[in-house]
Amino acid sequence: MRLMKFCCCLPLRVGVIITGCLFGTMDLVLGSIGFYMVIKNDFPQPVHKFFDKMDTRTCVACFSSVFYLMSMNDGMLIYGAVRRKAGYMGPWLIVNFLVLICTIVTALLSPVAIIRI
Repeated sequence: MRLMKFCCCLPLRVGVIITGCLFGTMDLVLGSIGFYMVIKNDFPQPVHKFFDKMDTRTCVACFSSVFYLMSMNDGMLIYGAVRRKAGYMGPWLIVNFLVLICTIVTALLSPVAIIRI
């Protein structure tokens, strides 16, 4: 039972705060890079390939907005850990679970799409 109070060999509260800070920083950086590409209208070739049939600027702007929303969600995780309010941590778990499911589905469907082409 003692292990249930730890996150990555740190006390649970400290581990949650560090996790929220790391995720929030990465989400802000990725969102900023995306909006920088939208403003400059300069996208790398893999981005053009990924959004082959869609407007690249719109898709990158939408993904960047999602990253900013996720960073706000990470802020809620940090706030909930600092104030010891579990209700603020639940949305973070739900959102990251949905991101995990979408990532798994994309990874599974990607080889199928490559075979079809």
